[in-house]
Amino acid sequence: MRQNITNLVSIAFVGGMVGKGLRYGINVVVARGLGAEALGLFAFGTVLMKAVSVVSQLGLDRAAQKYIPIYVADDRPALVSGTVVICLGVPFVLGTVVAALLHSQWHVLDGVLQSGFGSTAKLFLVGVPLFSAMMVGATATRGFKETKYYVYVRDVGQSVVAFVLVAVGAFVLADVETVVAGYLVSIVVGVVLAVYYLARQGALSLDVRPSLPYREVLGFALPLTVAAVTLYLITWTDILMLGVFTTPAEVGWYQAAYQTSVLLAVVLQATYSIFPALASELYHSGRHDRLGRVYTAVTKWVATLTLFGFAFLFVFLDEILGLFGTAIPAAKSALLVLALGQVTAAVVGPAGYLLTMSEYERLQMVNSVVVSVANVGLNYVLIQAYGIVGAAAATGVSFVVLNALRLVQTWYLLNLQPYSRGYWRGLVAVCGAVPAMLLGRTLPLPGVVRVVVTGVAATAVFGAIVWRLGLTDQDYLLLESLE
Repeated sequence: MRQNITNLVSIAFVGGMVGKGLRYGINVVVARGLGAEALGLFAFGTVLMKAVSVVSQLGLDRAAQKYIPIYVADDRPALVSGTVVICLGVPFVLGTVVAALLHSQWHVLDGVLQSGFGSTAKLFLVGVPLFSAMMVGATATRGFKETKYYVYVRDVGQSVVAFVLVAVGAFVLADVETVVAGYLVSIVVGVVLAVYYLARQGALSLDVRPSLPYREVLGFALPLTVAAVTLYLITWTDILMLGVFTTPAEVGWYQAAYQTSVLLAVVLQATYSIFPALASELYHSGRHDRLGRVYTAVTKWVATLTLFGFAFLFVFLDEILGLFGTAIPAAKSALLVLALGQVTAAVVGPAGYLLTMSEYERLQMVNSVVVSVANVGLNYVLIQAYGIVGAAAATGVSFVVLNALRLVQTWYLLNLQPYSRGYWRGLVAVCGAVPAMLLGRTLPLPGVVRVVVTGVAATAVFGAIVWRLGLTDQDYLLLESLE
C-alpha cells in the first residue's frame, strides 16, 4: 500500500515522541534516583560515547539514505545489499578500533577531566561500536521510504529496554555504574533489531550476493564525516567543556535543561525520517519544483508545531524542570536560551538535508567546521564567565548562525526558500492556543497533572483552529501518495 509524506512523518513523529519521552524519562530517573551529580556523570559519559561514535559512523547514515532509494528505484538488489553491509560493518569495526585506542590511552584523557568524571565515562567506551552500528543500521531502514522500522529500533526497542534497566539501576540497586551497564545492554538490543528489520526489508538476504559500492558510498560519506563530527561538536561541546570547567552537579542541571529543549526538535527530526530519501529522489529525477513545494509545506508545519511547543514550555517552565528536582535559576535561563535555538532550527526546516542530497555535501562540511570552531571558542569564554547559562548562549548562537547559513545557501544555490503566505494560519492557531495554556496554569491540580491536562486542552484548541482555517494546496501535497 502506498503511503504519503504525512503518514510517514506522523509515524516518525509519534515514535519520536515516545522515544524522546523515554530518553527524557531516563534522565529524570537518574536525577530523582541518584541526584543531579549522577545525572551529570551519566550525561557526560553518554555524550563522550556518542561523540566518538560519530567518527565511527563515517557519515554512512546519510549515505544510506541517499543511495538505497536510488538503487531500489533502479532495481539493483545486489547494490542495496552491499550498501547495507558497508553501513553495518564499517561503523562496528572502526568503532571497536577507536574505542580500543582510547581505552589504551585513557590516562591522557583522564588527566584533562576532573577526577569525578573519568571512571564513569570510561565505561561508555564499550558502547561506541554498538551505538555506531545501531544508529547507521536504524537510519538505513529509512532508505526504503519506510519510517516505522527506525521507530521500532531506536524509539521503542532500545529506549524501552534502556528505561527499564536504568530505573532498576537507579532505584533498586542505587549504583551509577549499574545504570551505565543497563544502558549499554539496551544498545545491544538495538543492534539486533536493526539487523532484523533490514533483513525483513530484503536488504540482507542469503539469496542475493552483495555488490559493495564502496567508492560511491564512501566517496559521498567521508566528507560528511567532518560535517557530522563538527555538527556534533556544535551540539555537545557545551557538555564536554562543562565537564572540564564545572562540577558534575552543574553538568546534571545543564543536561536537564538541554534534554528538555530537545523535546522541541521532535517535529523537525520526524521529517528526517523521509525527507532526505525523498529529496534525493526528486532532485536526481529533475522534479525540482515539486521538491521546493514539499520543502515549503514541511517547514511550515515544523515551524508551527515547534512554536506551539515553545509557548507551552515557556508557560510551564517551573513544572517541567521540577521533574528533575528543585530547579536552580540558572537551569531555567539556560533552558529558555536553548529552546530559542531549537525554534531557529525549526523555522529553517530540513535545509541541511536539502543541501546534502543536492550534491552540496561539501558545503555542509564547511558550514559545520566554521560554526563548530566558533562554538568551541564561545563555550570556552562564556562557560568560565557565566557557567551553564554561558554554555547555553554559546550553543544557541551557534544554532542560529548555522541555520542562517543553510537558509541563505539553499536560497542562492537551489533557488528554494520555505516561506509562503500560508504561514499565517499556523501562527493564528498558536496564538489561539496560548490563552488555554495560561488558563490551565491556574488550575488547582498537582503540577504534573496540571501540565498534562493543559497540554491536552491546548492541543485540542490548536487543532480546532487549524481545522477551521483549512489547509492550503501545498498542505495537500503532503497527503499525496509517494511513488
